[in-house]
Amino acid sequence: MAVTAFPSRAEIDEAARAYRKVREDWDKGQRVERMLAPTSAPEFDRDPDERLLDMARLDGKQLLAEYEHEMACFATTPFDAHGERLRLYPCGVTIWSGFPGAGKTTLLRQLACHLLQRDQGVFFASLEEHPKHLLVRLAATAAGTDRPNAHQVQWFIDAFAGRLSIWSKVGLAKHRDLLAVIRKLAAGGVTHAIVDSLMKLDIPTQDWEAQRNFANLVAATAQQTQTHIHIVAHPKKPPVKGEDPDTNDVGGARELAGIADNVLFIRRKDSENPTADVTGMRIIIAKQRHGFGSLGDLTGWFHRRARQFNLDQFGRPIRYLPADAYE
Repeated sequence: MAVTAFPSRAEIDEAARAYRKVREDWDKGQRVERMLAPTSAPEFDRDPDERLLDMARLDGKQLLAEYEHEMACFATTPFDAHGERLRLYPCGVTIWSGFPGAGKTTLLRQLACHLLQRDQGVFFASLEEHPKHLLVRLAATAAGTDRPNAHQVQWFIDAFAGRLSIWSKVGLAKHRDLLAVIRKLAAGGVTHAIVDSLMKLDIPTQDWEAQRNFANLVAATAQQTQTHIHIVAHPKKPPVKGEDPDTNDVGGARELAGIADNVLFIRRKDSENPTADVTGMRIIIAKQRHGFGSLGDLTGWFHRRARQFNLDQFGRPIRYLPADAYE
Protein backbone atom coordinates (compact mmCIF):
# COMPACT_ATOMS: atom_id res chain seq x y z
CA MET A 1 0.00 0.00 0.00
CA ALA A 2 1.37 3.44 -1.02
CA VAL A 3 2.18 5.80 1.81
CA THR A 4 1.19 9.46 1.31
CA ALA A 5 4.13 11.78 1.97
CA PHE A 6 2.99 14.95 3.72
CA PRO A 7 5.16 18.07 3.43
CA SER A 8 7.31 18.91 6.39
CA ARG A 9 6.81 22.03 8.49
CA ALA A 10 9.89 23.57 6.91
CA GLU A 11 8.51 22.93 3.40
CA ILE A 12 5.16 24.47 4.35
CA ASP A 13 6.90 27.57 5.76
CA GLU A 14 9.04 27.89 2.62
CA ALA A 15 5.97 27.63 0.38
CA ALA A 16 4.20 30.27 2.49
CA ARG A 17 7.21 32.61 2.18
CA ALA A 18 7.32 32.09 -1.57
CA TYR A 19 3.60 32.87 -1.83
CA ARG A 20 3.95 36.03 0.27
CA LYS A 21 6.88 37.13 -1.92
CA VAL A 22 4.83 36.66 -5.09
CA ARG A 23 1.91 38.49 -3.50
CA GLU A 24 4.11 41.38 -2.36
CA ASP A 25 5.68 41.69 -5.81
CA TRP A 26 2.21 41.68 -7.39
CA ASP A 27 0.98 44.33 -4.96
CA LYS A 28 4.01 46.51 -5.70
CA GLY A 29 3.43 46.14 -9.42
CA GLN A 30 -0.21 47.08 -8.97
CA ARG A 31 0.75 50.24 -7.08
CA VAL A 32 3.00 51.37 -9.93
CA GLU A 33 0.36 50.42 -12.49
CA ARG A 34 -2.24 52.54 -10.71
CA MET A 35 0.09 55.55 -10.91
CA LEU A 36 0.00 55.50 -14.73
CA ALA A 37 -2.78 57.77 -15.94
CA PRO A 38 -4.77 56.90 -19.07
CA THR A 39 -3.72 58.61 -22.29
CA SER A 40 -7.29 59.46 -23.24
CA ALA A 41 -10.66 59.87 -21.56
CA PRO A 42 -13.37 60.06 -24.25
CA GLU A 43 -16.14 60.27 -21.68
CA PHE A 44 -14.62 63.54 -20.41
CA ASP A 45 -13.66 64.98 -23.81
CA ARG A 46 -16.20 67.75 -23.93
CA ASP A 47 -15.94 71.48 -23.47
CA PRO A 48 -16.65 72.69 -19.92
CA ASP A 49 -20.18 73.99 -19.42
CA GLU A 50 -20.79 77.73 -19.22
CA ARG A 51 -23.11 78.52 -16.35
CA LEU A 52 -24.31 81.95 -15.37
CA LEU A 53 -24.99 82.85 -11.77
CA ASP A 54 -28.63 83.32 -10.89
CA MET A 55 -28.27 86.54 -8.90
CA ALA A 56 -31.85 86.36 -7.62
CA ARG A 57 -31.10 83.06 -5.84
CA LEU A 58 -27.80 84.05 -4.24
CA ASP A 59 -27.56 84.41 -0.49
CA GLY A 60 -24.96 86.99 0.60
CA LYS A 61 -23.98 85.20 3.79
CA GLN A 62 -23.58 81.84 2.09
CA LEU A 63 -21.71 83.38 -0.86
CA LEU A 64 -19.23 85.09 1.47
CA ALA A 65 -18.74 81.89 3.51
CA GLU A 66 -18.05 79.88 0.35
CA TYR A 67 -15.60 82.49 -0.91
CA GLU A 68 -13.69 82.61 2.38
CA HIS A 69 -13.55 78.81 2.47
CA GLU A 70 -12.12 78.66 -1.06
CA MET A 71 -9.55 81.35 -0.29
CA ALA A 72 -8.44 79.39 2.79
CA CYS A 73 -7.93 76.17 0.80
CA PHE A 74 -4.77 77.24 -1.01
CA ALA A 75 -1.69 75.14 -1.66
CA THR A 76 1.88 76.40 -1.37
CA THR A 77 5.23 75.90 -3.08
CA PRO A 78 8.54 74.46 -1.84
CA PHE A 79 10.15 77.90 -2.04
CA ASP A 80 7.39 79.53 0.03
CA ALA A 81 6.02 76.73 2.20
CA HIS A 82 3.71 78.95 4.28
CA GLY A 83 2.20 80.89 1.37
CA GLU A 84 3.55 84.25 2.47
CA ARG A 85 4.52 85.33 -1.06
CA LEU A 86 2.61 83.01 -3.38
CA ARG A 87 -0.51 80.88 -3.05
CA LEU A 88 -1.93 78.28 -5.42
CA TYR A 89 -5.70 78.52 -5.29
CA PRO A 90 -8.15 75.94 -6.64
CA CYS A 91 -9.40 76.74 -10.16
CA GLY A 92 -6.13 78.52 -10.97
CA VAL A 93 -3.45 78.36 -13.66
CA THR A 94 0.28 78.96 -13.16
CA ILE A 95 2.73 79.46 -16.02
CA TRP A 96 6.33 78.40 -15.36
CA SER A 97 8.83 79.89 -17.77
CA GLY A 98 12.59 80.10 -18.12
CA PHE A 99 15.36 79.17 -20.52
CA PRO A 100 16.74 75.63 -20.88
CA GLY A 101 18.87 74.69 -17.89
CA ALA A 102 17.29 77.24 -15.56
CA GLY A 103 15.74 74.48 -13.42
CA LYS A 104 12.03 74.53 -14.32
CA THR A 105 11.55 70.78 -14.52
CA THR A 106 13.58 70.08 -11.38
CA LEU A 107 11.61 72.69 -9.46
CA LEU A 108 8.32 71.22 -10.69
CA ARG A 109 9.40 67.77 -9.49
CA GLN A 110 10.05 69.32 -6.10
CA LEU A 111 6.66 71.04 -6.24
CA ALA A 112 5.03 67.66 -6.87
CA CYS A 113 6.82 66.15 -3.84
CA HIS A 114 5.85 69.17 -1.72
CA LEU A 115 2.18 68.80 -2.69
CA LEU A 116 2.13 65.02 -2.26
CA GLN A 117 3.58 65.32 1.22
CA ARG A 118 0.69 67.66 2.04
CA ASP A 119 -1.95 65.15 0.89
CA GLN A 120 -2.65 66.83 -2.44
CA GLY A 121 -3.49 64.70 -5.48
CA VAL A 122 -1.00 65.34 -8.31
CA PHE A 123 -1.06 64.51 -12.02
CA PHE A 124 2.34 64.92 -13.70
CA ALA A 125 2.41 64.94 -17.50
CA SER A 126 6.10 65.04 -18.38
CA LEU A 127 6.01 64.90 -22.15
CA GLU A 128 9.81 65.00 -22.50
CA GLU A 129 10.87 61.96 -20.44
CA HIS A 130 9.87 58.32 -20.02
CA PRO A 131 7.29 57.78 -17.22
CA LYS A 132 9.57 55.31 -15.40
CA HIS A 133 12.46 57.79 -15.53
CA LEU A 134 10.17 60.49 -14.15
CA LEU A 135 9.17 58.19 -11.29
CA VAL A 136 12.79 57.55 -10.28
CA ARG A 137 13.66 61.26 -10.56
CA LEU A 138 10.68 62.19 -8.42
CA ALA A 139 11.85 59.67 -5.83
CA ALA A 140 15.35 61.20 -5.97
CA THR A 141 13.99 64.68 -5.32
CA ALA A 142 11.78 63.38 -2.52
CA ALA A 143 14.77 61.65 -0.91
CA GLY A 144 17.05 64.67 -1.42
CA THR A 145 19.71 62.84 -3.42
CA ASP A 146 20.82 62.50 -7.02
CA ARG A 147 21.11 58.70 -6.65
CA PRO A 148 18.24 57.22 -4.61
CA ASN A 149 18.54 53.63 -3.48
CA ALA A 150 15.93 50.95 -4.17
CA HIS A 151 14.64 51.29 -0.59
CA GLN A 152 13.88 55.00 -1.13
CA VAL A 153 12.27 54.46 -4.54
CA GLN A 154 10.02 51.82 -3.00
CA TRP A 155 9.14 54.13 -0.11
CA PHE A 156 8.19 56.84 -2.61
CA ILE A 157 5.88 54.40 -4.42
CA ASP A 158 4.38 53.10 -1.18
CA ALA A 159 3.86 56.58 0.28
CA PHE A 160 2.41 58.35 -2.77
CA ALA A 161 0.95 55.73 -5.12
CA GLY A 162 -2.56 56.64 -4.02
CA ARG A 163 -2.14 60.36 -4.75
CA LEU A 164 0.20 60.52 -7.77
CA SER A 165 -0.80 59.93 -11.40
CA ILE A 166 1.75 60.00 -14.23
CA TRP A 167 1.03 60.53 -17.93
CA SER A 168 2.11 57.29 -19.56
CA LYS A 169 2.75 58.54 -23.08
CA VAL A 170 5.99 60.03 -24.41
CA GLY A 171 6.16 62.64 -27.15
CA LEU A 172 3.59 64.82 -28.85
CA ALA A 173 0.25 64.80 -27.05
CA LYS A 174 -3.20 65.86 -28.18
CA HIS A 175 -4.19 68.75 -25.95
CA ARG A 176 -7.86 67.72 -25.87
CA ASP A 177 -6.89 64.22 -24.70
CA LEU A 178 -4.67 65.67 -21.99
CA LEU A 179 -7.31 68.09 -20.70
CA ALA A 180 -9.94 65.33 -20.78
CA VAL A 181 -7.65 63.16 -18.63
CA ILE A 182 -7.22 66.06 -16.20
CA ARG A 183 -11.01 66.33 -15.92
CA LYS A 184 -11.27 62.58 -15.29
CA LEU A 185 -8.51 62.52 -12.67
CA ALA A 186 -9.97 65.58 -10.91
CA ALA A 187 -13.14 63.56 -10.37
CA GLY A 188 -10.94 61.03 -8.58
CA GLY A 189 -9.19 63.48 -6.28
CA VAL A 190 -6.37 65.11 -8.25
CA THR A 191 -6.04 68.79 -7.29
CA HIS A 192 -2.89 69.79 -9.23
CA ALA A 193 -1.98 68.99 -12.84
CA ILE A 194 1.55 69.66 -14.12
CA VAL A 195 2.13 69.82 -17.90
CA ASP A 196 5.78 69.92 -19.03
CA SER A 197 5.73 71.40 -21.60
CA LEU A 198 3.56 73.46 -23.98
CA MET A 199 5.90 72.78 -26.92
CA LYS A 200 5.05 69.05 -26.74
CA LEU A 201 1.34 69.61 -27.35
CA ASP A 202 -0.28 69.39 -30.78
CA ILE A 203 -0.62 73.17 -31.15
CA PRO A 204 1.41 74.82 -33.97
CA THR A 205 3.76 77.46 -32.58
CA GLN A 206 2.58 80.09 -35.07
CA ASP A 207 -1.14 79.30 -34.91
CA TRP A 208 -2.22 82.09 -32.54
CA GLU A 209 -5.91 81.26 -32.83
CA ALA A 210 -5.30 77.62 -31.80
CA GLN A 211 -3.18 78.80 -28.89
CA ARG A 212 -5.83 81.31 -27.84
CA ASN A 213 -8.49 78.57 -27.86
CA PHE A 214 -6.17 76.27 -25.89
CA ALA A 215 -5.56 78.96 -23.26
CA ASN A 216 -9.27 79.50 -22.75
CA LEU A 217 -9.92 75.75 -22.60
CA VAL A 218 -7.22 75.37 -19.92
CA ALA A 219 -8.79 78.15 -17.85
CA ALA A 220 -12.28 76.65 -18.23
CA THR A 221 -10.99 73.18 -17.25
CA ALA A 222 -9.33 74.57 -14.13
CA GLN A 223 -12.53 76.40 -13.17
CA GLN A 224 -14.80 73.43 -13.80
CA THR A 225 -12.66 70.89 -11.93
CA GLN A 226 -11.26 73.20 -9.21
CA THR A 227 -7.85 71.87 -10.20
CA HIS A 228 -4.77 74.08 -10.30
CA ILE A 229 -3.07 73.58 -13.66
CA HIS A 230 0.66 74.23 -14.05
CA ILE A 231 2.08 74.68 -17.56
CA VAL A 232 5.69 75.06 -18.68
CA ALA A 233 6.03 77.61 -21.49
CA HIS A 234 9.41 78.70 -22.83
CA PRO A 235 10.19 82.42 -23.21
CA LYS A 236 9.96 84.16 -26.59
CA LYS A 237 13.38 85.78 -26.67
CA PRO A 238 16.88 85.30 -25.27
CA PRO A 239 17.62 87.02 -21.96
CA VAL A 240 19.04 90.53 -22.01
CA LYS A 241 21.73 91.06 -19.41
CA GLY A 242 20.36 93.06 -16.49
CA GLU A 243 16.77 92.93 -17.75
CA ASP A 244 14.09 90.86 -16.07
CA PRO A 245 11.35 89.19 -18.14
CA ASP A 246 7.66 90.06 -17.86
CA THR A 247 4.38 88.41 -18.88
CA ASN A 248 4.84 89.53 -22.49
CA ASP A 249 7.91 87.29 -22.71
CA VAL A 250 5.96 84.05 -22.24
CA GLY A 251 6.06 82.01 -25.44
CA GLY A 252 2.87 81.53 -27.44
CA ALA A 253 -0.22 83.67 -27.80
CA ARG A 254 -0.61 86.48 -25.27
CA GLU A 255 -3.83 84.85 -24.03
CA LEU A 256 -1.78 82.16 -22.27
CA ALA A 257 -0.25 84.64 -19.85
CA GLY A 258 -3.54 86.53 -19.82
CA ILE A 259 -5.59 83.64 -18.42
CA ALA A 260 -2.91 82.68 -15.88
CA ASP A 261 -3.30 83.50 -12.20
CA ASN A 262 0.47 83.36 -11.71
CA VAL A 263 3.39 83.76 -14.10
CA LEU A 264 6.79 82.68 -12.78
CA PHE A 265 10.20 82.91 -14.43
CA ILE A 266 13.07 80.73 -13.25
CA ARG A 267 16.60 82.10 -13.67
CA ARG A 268 20.11 81.07 -12.62
CA LYS A 269 22.84 83.54 -11.73
CA ASP A 270 24.69 84.24 -14.98
CA SER A 271 28.07 84.63 -13.31
CA GLU A 272 28.14 81.17 -11.75
CA ASN A 273 29.20 77.79 -13.07
CA PRO A 274 25.92 76.02 -13.97
CA THR A 275 27.43 72.62 -13.11
CA ALA A 276 28.54 73.60 -9.59
CA ASP A 277 27.07 71.66 -6.65
CA VAL A 278 25.29 74.80 -5.41
CA THR A 279 24.23 77.67 -7.68
CA GLY A 280 22.20 80.81 -7.12
CA MET A 281 18.63 80.70 -8.40
CA ARG A 282 15.88 83.30 -8.74
CA ILE A 283 12.14 82.79 -8.99
CA ILE A 284 10.60 85.91 -10.49
CA ILE A 285 6.91 86.43 -9.71
CA ALA A 286 5.84 88.40 -12.79
CA LYS A 287 2.09 88.07 -12.20
CA GLN A 288 -0.13 87.16 -9.28
CA ARG A 289 -3.81 87.72 -9.99
CA HIS A 290 -5.15 87.47 -6.45
CA GLY A 291 -2.61 89.94 -5.15
CA PHE A 292 -2.16 88.26 -1.78
CA GLY A 293 1.61 88.36 -2.00
CA SER A 294 3.69 90.65 -4.14
CA LEU A 295 5.56 90.70 -7.42
CA GLY A 296 9.32 90.46 -7.45
CA ASP A 297 12.01 87.93 -6.67
CA LEU A 298 12.40 84.95 -4.40
CA THR A 299 16.10 84.14 -4.22
CA GLY A 300 17.69 80.91 -3.12
CA TRP A 301 19.99 78.10 -4.14
CA PHE A 302 19.80 75.05 -6.35
CA HIS A 303 21.52 72.07 -4.71
CA ARG A 304 22.50 69.75 -7.54
CA ARG A 305 23.23 66.67 -5.42
CA ALA A 306 19.94 67.01 -3.56
CA ARG A 307 17.98 67.83 -6.75
CA GLN A 308 16.24 70.55 -4.76
CA PHE A 309 15.84 74.30 -4.46
CA ASN A 310 16.54 75.63 -0.99
CA LEU A 311 16.32 79.13 0.46
CA ASP A 312 19.49 78.38 2.44
CA GLN A 313 22.81 78.03 0.62
CA PHE A 314 24.05 75.58 3.25
CA GLY A 315 20.68 74.04 4.12
CA ARG A 316 20.21 70.31 4.46
CA PRO A 317 18.03 68.53 1.88
CA ILE A 318 14.30 68.65 2.56
CA ARG A 319 12.94 65.21 3.41
CA TYR A 320 9.65 64.48 1.70
CA LEU A 321 9.63 60.75 2.48
CA PRO A 322 8.74 59.04 5.79
CA ALA A 323 11.62 58.76 8.25
CA ASP A 324 12.01 54.99 7.65
CA ALA A 325 13.09 55.72 4.06
CA TYR A 326 16.38 57.16 5.32
CA GLU A 327 17.41 54.25 7.54
